[in-house]
Amino acid sequence: MLGSDIHMRDPFILPHAGVYYLLGTTGDTWGKDGGGFEVYTSPDLVHWTLRGQVLSPDNSRTWAAYQFWAPEMYERDGRFYLVYSGKTDATRRGSGIAVSDSPLGPFHNLSDHPLTPPEWECLDGHLFRDADGSDWLIFVHEWVQVEIGEMWAQRAAPDYSHLVGERHFLFRGRSTAWCNNVIDGPMMVVRDGKYFLFWSSFNDYDGYCTGYAVADNLLGPYTQSEGSVIGHDGGHNCVFRGFDGKLYTSFHRPNSTPNERVVIAELLYDAGHWHLGPEVH
Repeated sequence: MLGSDIHMRDPFILPHAGVYYLLGTTGDTWGKDGGGFEVYTSPDLVHWTLRGQVLSPDNSRTWAAYQFWAPEMYERDGRFYLVYSGKTDATRRGSGIAVSDSPLGPFHNLSDHPLTPPEWECLDGHLFRDADGSDWLIFVHEWVQVEIGEMWAQRAAPDYSHLVGERHFLFRGRSTAWCNNVIDGPMMVVRDGKYFLFWSSFNDYDGYCTGYAVADNLLGPYTQSEGSVIGHDGGHNCVFRGFDGKLYTSFHRPNSTPNERVVIAELLYDAGHWHLGPEVH
């Protein structure tokens, strides 16, 4: 099927060994039914084949029994790590990591607890490897708990089973004209020695949208982009390098359930600024 036919929120694409792997938020997004994640594969970013479940909600319900959101998949030393968010009736929303020997799964949780602080409502964990080889989890402290959402970062342990060291505040919502209290979907891109952290929010003219914050290092201080890069009710993007050498971004549009569809477009950079290029069809 075509990407534009896939009903999915928060689409994430991993290029690996000549194949693109696509997964995102599917199923009963807001309720307690269904869950887990399905994966699609493609040779060209246009034609996609459903390959089945990579993580089942029955795998472990200790911290994620429903509302499985925003999966991201990474390859590290021949193994594959799945970062995702979820919650139970007895736990707050958090982001944790599962592992598999294959990008097609099955994935198994590394621990019986999320990586994010258990007393916080958190979502959208993003695993970022810095130039020195250290891995960081960038995540959101939700606006539902603190009123204005916050972006945080903390180093991940080498085995990804927990976070280590100091927790660092990066910035919060309402920090620029194109956003409101909502802050979600972090995605870090390093270019020309600058750290560009893409993230999503809402405004009155775009609806759901994505812009970025820029800093000289991972921990900031960050300056927000003047406007959004992805507008018109589209957001929660992934950035990846295609096999053709081009930089792409995937995101969902519109932001209304059940109408969300996968959009893939080139991501262009010019003199310190990002903008969308042609869409992939």
